[in-house]
Amino acid sequence: MTEEFIIFTDLDGTLIRSAKNRAEADVVVERKNGEEITCVSTNAAKRFSALKNAVPITTRSIEQYQRINIPGFSPEYAVCANGGVLLVNGEVCEEWLRFSKSAFDECKSEMDKCREMFENDENRSFELRLVDGLFLFTKSRCAAKTIANAGGFKKLNCFSVGEKVYAFPKALEKGTAAKRFIERQNFRGKIICAGDSLPDISMLNTADIAIFPEDLKGVCAKTALTAPREAFCDFVAEKLAEICG
Repeated sequence: MTEEFIIFTDLDGTLIRSAKNRAEADVVVERKNGEEITCVSTNAAKRFSALKNAVPITTRSIEQYQRINIPGFSPEYAVCANGGVLLVNGEVCEEWLRFSKSAFDECKSEMDKCREMFENDENRSFELRLVDGLFLFTKSRCAAKTIANAGGFKKLNCFSVGEKVYAFPKALEKGTAAKRFIERQNFRGKIICAGDSLPDISMLNTADIAIFPEDLKGVCAKTALTAPREAFCDFVAEKLAEICG
């Protein structure tokens, strides 16, 4: 990294959005089994090729990340599994993964207990997955109750985003991933972060400039750029393109 800034950005709800209610002119950037999954607006699509030094940090699995095809946007680096997996030109960085697997192994007994709780939760509405061998994912009809029932762990972070429910080793969070990457690259410039939900807050709090929806609480970055959630993806694309000049 020779530039004076680095951009860490979430994907879903930040750079891309669900294609369920897409406008006719929107650009589809992800399909699965022929179904349109995510999209971007035409205005946003025009700006992605300008983004430099961008490192996506996403909760998506490797396979889910690699389904995305944003025209003109091919980052050299990407971090999947909420910080657990670093991809370098699409290839897994084994050194990074060894640290992540070690973090998982250190909390395996708690993860096993959490798995049992999720499996027996009467509110669970989806299969229980161990994603990339690093964290648990499922869905719940009442996520708040599911999370409350899975509380009390010392080495796990259990949280929900809408109906989605997660259990991560505490060492695997987006803020930690951003710091690991900065140290790995020996980067000393300005940090810009963009995100839209609870898992992004630790990343946003590492930033010199944080870009987030105005209704997201708990961000304490030096400079905040906010917008209404319904216009957030276009706002992010615009602001990041401005920063990249």
